Amino acid sequence: MTSTLTHRPRAHLVSAWPEQPPRATRAARAAGGLSTVAIAVIVALALGGLSVLYLVQTSQVVQLGYELTHLQEQHDTLVLENSRLRYEIARYQSLDTVERIARHELGMTPVRRTVFLEVERPASTELPPVAETGPQPVSRWQRLWELVWGIGRAADESDSADASGQGTE
Repeated sequence: MTSTLTHRPRAHLVSAWPEQPPRATRAARAAGGLSTVAIAVIVALALGGLSVLYLVQTSQVVQLGYELTHLQEQHDTLVLENSRLRYEIARYQSLDTVERIARHELGMTPVRRTVFLEVERPASTELPPVAETGPQPVSRWQRLWELVWGIGRAADESDSADASGQGTE
């Protein structure tokens, strides 16, 4: 009996074992390369970090928007008050308003007649001379006391000569 074996090509054979990665891939993993799962986790973490950064920036923009709105309202209020105060100043500078306040609130009346007074000129235009008093002599102990306590006084050239010890004694 002759047995006939059918030859099937290898491409049609299905192996029960998963295919082994090529040697280059195994060598890269052994040298510190990353697996597909590790890369996917890193990408997911990076996307999560970017999402958190986006949310933080968005919340800051919203907060600054609220602050800007509040400051604009404050500015508008101050501009309105400034305009009101300028109007009030102009109203009080009006001559009619000044006259009304002078008459009714301060009890003033308009001038009805003008009286001029004549003043005689003095006979002498010169004033009597003022008696000049010289500087009071200061003892050495007084000068030392003032120097220790930092009490200063105005001095002229003769005082500086006395203080240096070159004065007349």
